[in-house]
Amino acid sequence: MPRRSSANIRSPDLLRRFRHKFVEFDETARRALVSISNDVNSVVDWLRGDQTRLWNLQLRKRHEEMKRTWREYVAARHGDRRMGKPSSVDERKAWEKAKRRKEEAEEKIRRVKGWATALEREAEKLRPPCHRLDEMLLTLTPRALMRLEHMIENLEIYLKPGGPAPDAPGTLRDAPVEEPDAPDQSG
Repeated sequence: MPRRSSANIRSPDLLRRFRHKFVEFDETARRALVSISNDVNSVVDWLRGDQTRLWNLQLRKRHEEMKRTWREYVAARHGDRRMGKPSSVDERKAWEKAKRRKEEAEEKIRRVKGWATALEREAEKLRPPCHRLDEMLLTLTPRALMRLEHMIENLEIYLKPGGPAPDAPGTLRDAPVEEPDAPDQSG
């Protein structure tokens, strides 16, 4: 059986500060878990909603621009001199630029869908560990806080003038604390 080491604590304030920091950690961790879920959902909604609509609209506009510049190019190429130009080079360049912009919009739509799917897939991988942490905080934090309270009370009794002798049996308040069950690793 391992020998218990003793702590040289002269004031319960140290344990109170630790308890306060532990409560802050618990609250921060819980907020982070909620924030992770909200942030992922917001980005996925933005990708599937706003970005998809934006690039579909851009695709329609760019497709119309490409059709318009194609008509202008064909008209210039086939000698429609009404435009007042002997060459169709500028019209061809405009059509090629419009075609590239349309292809860019198509690529953006593919990428937005891919990013949304990848983000959802990665978020799904994080759900089980986040859920386990949430469950641990839910079950272990109250136990730990209770144990700290008992330790603070016992230390106050021990440090009280005329308090019990260090090794006197049964003088400090017994604080049986159940050992926590091992977290479920299946989830």
